[in-house]
Amino acid sequence: MSKRLLSLSLVTMLSTLSLVLTGCHAGGTNRSEGDAASSSKTETKAKPSIDEIREVLTAHDKALNDKNLDAIMATFSTGPTTVLLGTGSSDRWMGPPEIRGAYTEIVKDYDAGTRVTNCANWKTGGSDENGTMAWIAASCDCKDTLKGKTREYKMNVSATVERQDGKWRFVSLHISKGQTPGPPAK
Repeated sequence: MSKRLLSLSLVTMLSTLSLVLTGCHAGGTNRSEGDAASSSKTETKAKPSIDEIREVLTAHDKALNDKNLDAIMATFSTGPTTVLLGTGSSDRWMGPPEIRGAYTEIVKDYDAGTRVTNCANWKTGGSDENGTMAWIAASCDCKDTLKGKTREYKMNVSATVERQDGKWRFVSLHISKGQTPGPPAK
């Protein structure tokens, strides 16, 4: 996949996450009660609301629109195993320096403020009972412009966020361009 297409794919999906969470319901879990695999910086709190989790996505979306690399990076965990994944097998950036490098290229590949995303067809999400981890997945119809030319495409996204220093931060974010129309409508 070309860097330009990857950048387009990543930018669009990252900006859509805040829209996705609006319609998701908390309540799922992806960890067992006895799972102690969490960061030492992770804070325990009551189970979060979707609005609370969405704050990281809103901040990320604003930072993308502003093309503000420092603000984008503030939405990610500073841990060395934090990861950003794209569509291709080589589209993998681990740790803040690599993720920042990816976004340095991504912000060059879109007209600021032009992304429109609809994730109403399919989305899901949830959090653990301790309020330390949350997740989201969605399929979205996307549209933006580059040099005034409109582009339309489909994207899939999944993310895991962890509460660190009182804020939700991405520990993994996977964005891929949809290659097929997906499952038939019910």
